[in-house]
Amino acid sequence: QHTHAVATVTASGNTTVLTPTSGKKLKIYWVTAIGDPDEADTPLVKLGFGPSTSITSEKFRAYAVAKRQLMIGATDERFIANLSAAGSVAVTVVYDEID
Repeated sequence: QHTHAVATVTASGNTTVLTPTSGKKLKIYWVTAIGDPDEADTPLVKLGFGPSTSITSEKFRAYAVAKRQLMIGATDERFIANLSAAGSVAVTVVYDEID
């Protein structure tokens, strides 16, 4: 059974969605990032891995993402969402932590 994480990202710029346990990697199987349809403007969403609070390995750039794709970050890398402007984007990630 995989772990599910959910977050609502609202601030422009980088927001950490997942942080692995120290010494582990995130193995992501599925990710969705969908903006609130009631908002006038939908921010551009970038998703990827990074060692702190910045994306260094961008995986997706879109206004909405619903993707099943195996992605593995480096040891201790976080999974980060970046919004081009403040908004309300629901993010769901299905993942495991691995050595």
